[in-house]
Amino acid sequence: MSYNIRKLDRAVSDGSLAARLSTLHHFQYAMNEIMKFDHLEDCDLQPYGEKIITLTEIARWTLQQRMGVSLIMLCSEAHVPYKAAYFKLLVWIRRRRSAFPANIDDRINLLLEDINHQLVLRTKGIDPRVQLGIEELIIIKKRQLDACNSSEAVC
Repeated sequence: MSYNIRKLDRAVSDGSLAARLSTLHHFQYAMNEIMKFDHLEDCDLQPYGEKIITLTEIARWTLQQRMGVSLIMLCSEAHVPYKAAYFKLLVWIRRRRSAFPANIDDRINLLLEDINHQLVLRTKGIDPRVQLGIEELIIIKKRQLDACNSSEAVC
């Protein structure tokens, strides 16, 4: 185990990341620290799975309390970096789901509800998923693509 992962493991275990996630002032730093686990192989990531999900739940709570985080609605420009970091983490969890223990599937499902739906409230024609700049969240309906590909459509 590398020095960075041991240091990160200590931060997860001693609660310092949880404390940082509970305030917007240190939120970005804590999210970046969690994303460092992305470099681990699935078998090395699995022991940290439950802790990562707990930290994600803390991040979700913090954003809900501070700004009402929701993928289906736009947020102020000041809050975009926090919301984007949270949703990037959710996309990562969805992509690496097989590395997480099966006994926490219900908790993971609850977190992933924020990105696994297609309901979106556009404000002034702006899709909140586009605001975050996360490619994996942008959904283009097949009907829209078909219309754009037809010779009669103007896209």
